[in-house]
Amino acid sequence: MKYGILCAMEEEIKALRAEMTNTHESEHGGITFYEGNINEQPIVLVRSGIGKVQAGMTTALLIVEYGVTAVINSGSAGGIGEGLHVGDVVFSTNAAYYDVDATAFDYLPGQLPQQPQLFEADEKLLQELTQAAKSAKLSVKRGLIVTGDQFIDSAVKINKIKELYPAALCCEMEGAAVAQAAYQFKVPFVIVRAMSDVGDEDAGQTFDQFILEAGKRSARMILTMLEK
Repeated sequence: MKYGILCAMEEEIKALRAEMTNTHESEHGGITFYEGNINEQPIVLVRSGIGKVQAGMTTALLIVEYGVTAVINSGSAGGIGEGLHVGDVVFSTNAAYYDVDATAFDYLPGQLPQQPQLFEADEKLLQELTQAAKSAKLSVKRGLIVTGDQFIDSAVKINKIKELYPAALCCEMEGAAVAQAAYQFKVPFVIVRAMSDVGDEDAGQTFDQFILEAGKRSARMILTMLEK
């Protein structure tokens, strides 16, 4: 298995890059890709930049230019599911867009034309991560992760998302785009997110305080999985 690991921000990629060996850098479209190994596993690590277009484009490059056979999206998110707190970790069972509306053409809310409403994460990757979390005695939740090109920072915004997806555990700005690109190329994916905030009116301040720690926690899950 050759893993492509995609993070949006420097704070999210830092802990993973520190563990890489035999690293070689290359660039496409202004994006730097790091090829190397973590625990002797072949890895291509990349900071995509923020948002759906950046994430989808970078995922396609990982698959087409670097030949990765599985994609992991790692980083931070806003915890909007019941009982989630800053620092908690979520693994995606599936991913969806909350800011898409083609219902005028009889598509489901959040569904892009000619695409599924929900992009299903790979069960094998999900099981490997879940087992890694258990062996490390780390508590995680599994469920729906939703994506949109906005930072959620109010109860009003959360309620709008929950009206569309009552089961959503967390929201962020890249995951479903990674999932869509992986789906298009028939490459397995999973999303790992640590909560940097809970999407409330203090989310901006909380995010700034906890983004680095969230990046470390998300990375820890992946590093534990790669120890196998």
